Amino acid sequence: MQGVLSVVRIELVADIRSIQRAHAVGRVLWNLGSRHRAVRGGVAAAKSVGKATARVTRILWLEVTGFFFAVFALMGVGAGWRQWDKIRTGQSSAPLSHVGVALAFSAMFVYFSISSFWRARRESAAKENHG
Repeated sequence: MQGVLSVVRIELVADIRSIQRAHAVGRVLWNLGSRHRAVRGGVAAAKSVGKATARVTRILWLEVTGFFFAVFALMGVGAGWRQWDKIRTGQSSAPLSHVGVALAFSAMFVYFSISSFWRARRESAAKENHG
């Protein structure tokens, strides 16, 4: 057992040392590169593209989740309608609470869908207003 622990410790120390070396090499390269305009320009461009991509990806994510929430709400309405029709025609002896649960489910997902689209619109409008 002791031998296994010492091997794990040695591997961890080796990993830490290689991370420290990579960090030092990165610092040296950054210091050398930051003196050149092309490197600074490339870094600035990468930051700008990264921010824009992250913003658009977040808005798209909110819209896609809003769409799926709307689909789930429609599925709940459909299930509630089918259950109501079965109860009304006498094909099912299930209580009306089953229809109520389906409608509550649908209402909850309609709220989720609307709030998701609303947040996406707010994020999109916030960027347009600020620049």
